[in-house]
Amino acid sequence: MNFNRLCIMLIIVMSLCFGLTSCGSKQLKDQRAQQEIEYVLLPGTKVDVTQGVVTFTGTFPDEEHMKEAEATARGIKGIKSVVNNATIAHKVQTAVDTTSMP
Repeated sequence: MNFNRLCIMLIIVMSLCFGLTSCGSKQLKDQRAQQEIEYVLLPGTKVDVTQGVVTFTGTFPDEEHMKEAEATARGIKGIKSVVNNATIAHKVQTAVDTTSMP
């Protein structure tokens, strides 16, 4: 009986250890992915990686930077999907008043 209990306890402990390390490694993968994506982002844009899902928020300066960030995210192993809630900044054009020029 003691041997059976010992085996059961050993299996339970091993299962707990495996479960805890696998959860930690998923979080570590998310953190590494987030750092890799943040490397290509410009100020004003934020990224969050949770359980393999990348979410962009904020403002991209242009569509080119947005596509580059999305491509970077999709190219990372372990990323399941990319959600883009960010916007693209609008360029403000100023009009020049030519009527008052000498």
